[in-house]
Amino acid sequence: MPEQRDENRPHPPHGWSLPSDDPDHWDRVRANLVLGQRLSGTVTLIPRLGTIGIFVDLGLPVGGFVDVLLLPDDTGSWPAEGTVTDFLVWWMDPVRPQIRLVPAESRFRREDFDTWSLTHAPTGDPRVLESFRFDP
Repeated sequence: MPEQRDENRPHPPHGWSLPSDDPDHWDRVRANLVLGQRLSGTVTLIPRLGTIGIFVDLGLPVGGFVDVLLLPDDTGSWPAEGTVTDFLVWWMDPVRPQIRLVPAESRFRREDFDTWSLTHAPTGDPRVLESFRFDP
């Protein structure tokens, strides 16, 4: 049987749920974020190295997530748990509280990111990437 949620206990930083009964809370959080926005975060969880991705604490009421497809093939190049680095907002779910991220530093991104992102841009239009400021 799954553990019951305790509203008095903080949710884990890698959880998607907002600790609020206000249904508009996610809309307000999302309204203050834009695609390509740089956020500093701490890698908090790597559930299955090489298969899922990494969870990131952004200091917001919602955690961030970097999908495995955005990370290097070599898992030894992934940021380790506890790593503090910059990320860019890659995508936000309009309904569920989810902030998808891409690492700002090239060493933490997939090796062919520049080419791959042209066909996998977050909005489907690679022109959106013009506003993203990646580190070399």
